Amino acid sequence: MTPTTRSCCSKSSGPTVQLHDHREIQVCYHCLAWMNAKRDEQVSGHDGGWRAIGFEPIFVVTDIARALDHYTKMGFEVSSHDETYAFAHRERNLTIHLALGDGAPSSGALYTHCEDADELAAQWRHAGLEVLGPTNEDYGQREGSHRDPDGNLVRFGSPLR
Repeated sequence: MTPTTRSCCSKSSGPTVQLHDHREIQVCYHCLAWMNAKRDEQVSGHDGGWRAIGFEPIFVVTDIARALDHYTKMGFEVSSHDETYAFAHRERNLTIHLALGDGAPSSGALYTHCEDADELAAQWRHAGLEVLGPTNEDYGQREGSHRDPDGNLVRFGSPLR
């Protein structure tokens, strides 16, 4: 976090964040918190008064131990609830539930935004995982994908540089 001129309040000190698709726009933490609060107020007035504050996909797997090993290779921290249910955590914003299935075919999908799709693909390949891409897409993303041993799809992308 480098001190810079803010796009929000034009002050020149303190940490800022960049907008995902417009890195030239810098917003200070104070103004970001204010914008989030305003968004939350607007959202709470729509759709019956509730708002989604997070999400956690559930992937059905055929072997919990194998899934935990696989997601560890992907860079996740893992934890078990019991022999039929576990979790793969990445930083504070992503948790994947891993649920032991009944043998019926099932597959889930997840798209995750990352800072550098090439770096993520290289890390996963280094861990011995098969990764498709990443490739440049005409909508401004560089995207790749990986399937876990149970066929669950994890797609990832970053803005084109």
